[in-house]
Amino acid sequence: MQASAASLPTAGTADVTATGDLQVLLIRLGTRTFGVPLDHVRYVATLPADFVCYGEATEAHFVFEGSPLAFVSLWNLLGQKSEYAEYEEMLAMLPQRRQDHLDWMNALDESIRSGASFAKARNPRECAFGKWYYGQHSKDRRLSLLLGQFEIPHATIHGLADRLLALSESGQRAAALQAFEEARDTTLAKLMKLFDSAQALVVELQRRIAVIVADGDDICALGADGVRDIVDIPAERIKPNTGHGIGAGSKATAALIILDDRNVVPLLNWRNFCAAEAAATV
Repeated sequence: MQASAASLPTAGTADVTATGDLQVLLIRLGTRTFGVPLDHVRYVATLPADFVCYGEATEAHFVFEGSPLAFVSLWNLLGQKSEYAEYEEMLAMLPQRRQDHLDWMNALDESIRSGASFAKARNPRECAFGKWYYGQHSKDRRLSLLLGQFEIPHATIHGLADRLLALSESGQRAAALQAFEEARDTTLAKLMKLFDSAQALVVELQRRIAVIVADGDDICALGADGVRDIVDIPAERIKPNTGHGIGAGSKATAALIILDDRNVVPLLNWRNFCAAEAAATV
């Protein structure tokens, strides 16, 4: 689900209702789920595409409503790999594979014109993009549908080599060059647009979030992959932290909550590490 300012309460309500129940915002972090008391959640914002949210160069602050807040990278703190790491790899790969196919067409053009040997991959499964493409399985439906559109134009481009070089070698160089120009203006142009569309979509899909949490004078921004749900947890399914924490240790976990599906989720002790992060950035 998508959380917005309208769907989240402001800080200041009690943590626990009269019956001891607790509302929790579940956030995604890599393959894990973590909880934050909903009454502490002030806002869920989308991180800018250029915001460095984990790693050695992690931003120290996130600007919210004109004020810089201490930014806590939950990936760094808890030792989790972002579920969107694959998108970063794709963003680095797609421009290279796009250029590969421009270079491939230029090499074919040169071979047709000069008779030089053509050494590029003729099988669409053997080029660098094809090796990746036929082994990838996107979890996002939009990306999966877009990637599905690559197969025909990509295979058609690679099929040009055998067909056009055979024409040229049989003395029909002019016909081969005409067919090449037509393919460059149609099939290759379509393939280039698909590469551009895929890169734009990947930029959109990898947007992570900042969960603005506040309680009294304590306020900071928690970096996470996304929001999973808002759940009501009965008091009997809130278990005290026994000291077995993850990543930063037990200090990162205030309690353990048991969801309806019986999965156990750590409830983050956000005040603890927000205070530490704020002190470190002063």
